[in-house]
Amino acid sequence: MKRNKLFWGLLIFCAINFAAHLCFYGSLPDVVPTQWGADGQTNGWGPKSTVLIMAALPALMLILMAVLPRIDPKHQNYEKFKGVWNASLTALTIFMSAMSWFSELSVFGLIPEGSSLVGILVCGGCGVLFIFLGNYMPRIKQNYMFGCKTPWALNNEHNWNRTQRMGGIVFVIMGAALIVISLLAAILGDAATMILLLAVVFGGSAWIYLYSYLVYIGKMK
Repeated sequence: MKRNKLFWGLLIFCAINFAAHLCFYGSLPDVVPTQWGADGQTNGWGPKSTVLIMAALPALMLILMAVLPRIDPKHQNYEKFKGVWNASLTALTIFMSAMSWFSELSVFGLIPEGSSLVGILVCGGCGVLFIFLGNYMPRIKQNYMFGCKTPWALNNEHNWNRTQRMGGIVFVIMGAALIVISLLAAILGDAATMILLLAVVFGGSAWIYLYSYLVYIGKMK
């Protein structure tokens, strides 16, 4: 029942967010900014209908994440970490809803051209989400949809617990790195920023997989 209340509450929040976009839709030009470089300059444009697509994404994501636990073979385990799941769902919904406003904020001059604010908010926001999730990842129980899902962790509960603990540490480090990169993006430039982002994400993910395998073969006691 509590999960249903949360779902419907977040869905209403998404509906209000979408309705707010509709209020400003008529004031938008036919073409709106949709992408920004590390230096804050607009480098991508699209039809203003893109705004409504972005506004609908949080609700679509919310519905998808409500369905996935129901079809998970280990769906009963979600009750064991429902606090983490609900908090993550709430944070992600709010974050995606906030990101849906960048085009309007840019059009109306609230995000000045050449400002690195978009990059800081997006990359830095992702970093905060990583840190948040990393702190609670050890509480996640075995499932096929959420957490660090390596083949060895899904096959063995001890491996799963070890992998989530390591994953939590890695996510916190990755989150801190993303925040630092977001603050330096304007200085680093697009290419260097993208290389660093890929290095952080893929490097962290690779280590989690390697660690899980090492636990599996008994190299990590």
